[in-house]
Amino acid sequence: MSSAPGLFDGDLYAANTRHHRAHDDDILAGVPLVPGTDVLDLGCGSGDFTARLVPLVEPGRVVGVDVSPSQVAHARAHHPGAEFVAGRAQDVGSLFPPASFDVVVTVATLHWVPAAEQPGVLAGVARVLRPGGVLRADLGGAGQIAAARAVLDEVSARHGGPASPWCFPEPAAYAAQLRAAGLRVERARLVHQRRAFPDAAAFEGWLRSQVLPAYLPGVAAGGREAFAAECVGEGLARLRRDDGSYDQDYVRLDVLAIR
Repeated sequence: MSSAPGLFDGDLYAANTRHHRAHDDDILAGVPLVPGTDVLDLGCGSGDFTARLVPLVEPGRVVGVDVSPSQVAHARAHHPGAEFVAGRAQDVGSLFPPASFDVVVTVATLHWVPAAEQPGVLAGVARVLRPGGVLRADLGGAGQIAAARAVLDEVSARHGGPASPWCFPEPAAYAAQLRAAGLRVERARLVHQRRAFPDAAAFEGWLRSQVLPAYLPGVAAGGREAFAAECVGEGLARLRRDDGSYDQDYVRLDVLAIR
């Protein structure tokens, strides 16, 4: 997860998650969520997906973890049916006792973890899963938001910032890491999607809440607002589709693995 948790705003993020929630049914299909299941949502964000899990597993336990104090505060205020903990994905193995959960779900989170730290995260996930437990992960895969990244990387370079500061893996390489962590890989594949951002306001909300926080830590603090404004302006000018939308081409790494 991001190394700059203070750059995520829980309220702003919560207002811009519709494109994620449109795919929740696909993410949950085949995941064994029955009454009494204990579930960890790793990288829970503002907690809207976490809250959906509560009625599916009651009287089981649902815990959301996120690196951002603002996200955790929003989740606690708006979704009292689940527990929420502030913490990094990199520390999941020490946040909970071994074999605490039957299921770990993680949506739009693991691509924030630097490539070198992915094996440790997966080992931590394996540690907190019970034998036979399930990891269901949805993260950016190779090719994710390529057009947007090309524009943002140009702007970032002008401001001395980073290029594409995420980890968007190929399936075969990620499957090898899952196996090395002690997980049996049932599925690791790329899924191509077109996600709806119908107008300029939706596009700007997505950029500011979920994309620019990846770049901002590498931009001088005094220049961050100018950088963000330039990214929004360049994006609006160059990424508008012929149909008038700002829809984005997503490539998801779709993972199902067993402890």
